[in-house]
Amino acid sequence: MLTREEDIGAHALRRQGWTISAIARHLGRDRKTVRAYLTGGRVARVRRPAGGAPFEPFLEYDRERFTGEPHLWARHCPTTSPRSV
Repeated sequence: MLTREEDIGAHALRRQGWTISAIARHLGRDRKTVRAYLTGGRVARVRRPAGGAPFEPFLEYDRERFTGEPHLWARHCPTTSPRSV
């Protein structure tokens, strides 16, 4: 990830005719990262949201299971491991 200052500097250097490889060496970043910022594929200081929660597919099952049998403990459900409880 480039900082906002690095992003502005990379665009300025590109306008001056620097190659992507030279800009990457100057900034100490990977050239694929620099290219992504220069082509607009990425924006400085903006992260893509991570995917959904890994537990999401099991949420409805566990909700039904705990509602139907309130005496169950979480460690008895097959969707949770004993170490995570």
